[in-house]
Amino acid sequence: MSQSFTPFDGNGTPDFLSVINAEVNKVEPRILALPAPSVEQQSPRSPVAQLALPQIARSGSSKETSHLKASTFAEPVLPIDWFSESVQEYIRTVSESYGCPQEYVVVNSLFTAGIAAGKKAQLVTNPYTNYPCDFFCMVGKPSRNKTGPLKEVTRPLREHDKANFAKYLEEKAAYDQCKHEDKSYSGEQPIFHQRIVGDSSPESRNALLAQGDMIGVVADELKSFIDSLGRYSKGGNGVGAELSQLLSIWSNVGFAINRKFEETKLIDDPAMCINGGIQPELLGKTFGTDALMDSGFTQRFLFVYPDKVPFVKRCDRKFMTPEMRESWTGIIGRLFDMQPLTLQLSHEANSLYSNYADINDMRADAEEDCYIGGMIQKMNIHTLRLAIMAHLLSDHWNEPVITAEGMGHAIRMADYFTRIHIERIYPLLRGSAATQRPMTNGDLLRAVNRQFTIKSQNALAEALGVSQQYVNKILKEQ
Repeated sequence: MSQSFTPFDGNGTPDFLSVINAEVNKVEPRILALPAPSVEQQSPRSPVAQLALPQIARSGSSKETSHLKASTFAEPVLPIDWFSESVQEYIRTVSESYGCPQEYVVVNSLFTAGIAAGKKAQLVTNPYTNYPCDFFCMVGKPSRNKTGPLKEVTRPLREHDKANFAKYLEEKAAYDQCKHEDKSYSGEQPIFHQRIVGDSSPESRNALLAQGDMIGVVADELKSFIDSLGRYSKGGNGVGAELSQLLSIWSNVGFAINRKFEETKLIDDPAMCINGGIQPELLGKTFGTDALMDSGFTQRFLFVYPDKVPFVKRCDRKFMTPEMRESWTGIIGRLFDMQPLTLQLSHEANSLYSNYADINDMRADAEEDCYIGGMIQKMNIHTLRLAIMAHLLSDHWNEPVITAEGMGHAIRMADYFTRIHIERIYPLLRGSAATQRPMTNGDLLRAVNRQFTIKSQNALAEALGVSQQYVNKILKEQ
């Protein structure tokens, strides 16, 4: 029987996705779900329009066949449509002004908003409480310009620290004067509330965390920060102890510091962000060690790794005007000044998140690779934190409810980070050069097998122009 396929590029070559989907439908007809609203019926920010969760069959029920879609192989995008118009305009302007990928500006904006609001903004979900803090890493060549947007976007945080330090010096001078005039003076000693730290010892960071503030570590090169683990230890298992502290901090779990000749300190409910960049060739050497991968430290990072970035000539780039910088300073300033805000999910947002987290739990449990399974599992926590940060950058920043639209946006961001981690970061962590060369048939088969249930190996082999035995061999290896 003759077959007709839609050409892929107009030269008569069969469309790979159409071949597979057509063969699957012939062998096992698709079980149709309820029709989704048409594109015209969906608003641009509708979770239904923006979110496509994988279908997983429940035990004892018929399984819906996952058909391949071209979007699966499209360039992943970190969305910004839920942010306010002024935030979106700022992100686009910084990206075009510095000639850097927009993703770099987005993660720096999330980081900056989270630090500004600090622990005043918290999301309460049964049974956890989360703050707007997370670990971010920008991956790219030096030519991608990671440093420019990092300094530009976090500038309000440094300005805030500078103003706080000036205030601290004044208060300390007054305190010292009182102590000089009255030896029995019992006034409270001033404290410098610092929010941004760079190259620092764990003791200094813990001292800041002990004040109850959220802090942010800004490392232009994250390799230096990670290589310094245990550097300040006088002996013993310095790397292990500091790594254990960082794991606890990410989870907002308190810990005690015990020193032989020092008073025991308790760091309660810590909250800290990390943000920086790294070059692709250094990522495996830095994040790919057994200690960091086996402990779950690497899985706690949200990586951005833009693949294709359009080149914009300098004469065609936008200018960072004083008005644009003042607009961003005002947005971050209101977060510094905001009143404590306890956030909750709306009923629709909670349902959306619950479905997403359940699917992640099942994916993690079914995943044979323990590292990937652990990364997917942690994405449930990342998503809640991304929801808070996105909420702070939206028009609803001072409202106590995260809506379904806000949660849908957070899930789409989480999907971006998940895909980047699996497709681009993980091969580098394992020392593979897969991301540095064109995708082979084997790479494509592995990617398809991770995302879909392959019903017909023969059809897949025919589309790729390989033998069925080759397909079977690759899938068995995976």
